Amino acid sequence: MNDILGTIYCWFESLFGQYLGEYLWGYDCNTQTYDGKNLFNSIGLVTIAVSLVLVLIYYYVINNTRFSQWWHWAIVLLVSSILNFFIAYGWTISDYQNGVIGDCLMYTRDDGGTILSQLIYGSDCWMFGLSNFFVSIMFFILFSFMFKWWSRNCKHSPII
Repeated sequence: MNDILGTIYCWFESLFGQYLGEYLWGYDCNTQTYDGKNLFNSIGLVTIAVSLVLVLIYYYVINNTRFSQWWHWAIVLLVSSILNFFIAYGWTISDYQNGVIGDCLMYTRDDGGTILSQLIYGSDCWMFGLSNFFVSIMFFILFSFMFKWWSRNCKHSPII
């Protein structure tokens, strides 16, 4: 699972950028190796947990014939995806604003140390949140098809 979640997120790397991706893989500017924490795993496991919990709530807690239509399922899917969007955005923007991301990933500098260009922007954090939104949708759909069969009233949602 170590590389699986990172690989899934890298399908969306064109949205959030290579440099934020390198940070999330655990690149450490001081050692110039990937010996930092792989944040794709941490964020991905939270995303999986949130998606799973909301699937289980829909199929086993709500589990009501009045809420068994495909649009009820879609509302829960949307809630899950929005929550996961803000989790990923909040995680990365916090690191961005607090200077946790290494300088070598944030800026290109000349020999004198003057910043020539910025490599990671706040908008990349928004786009990583959007990537997590899509990853959340994938896991929610997967869990729906895994767990819907034992629901009394909602087993035909989203597809009969």
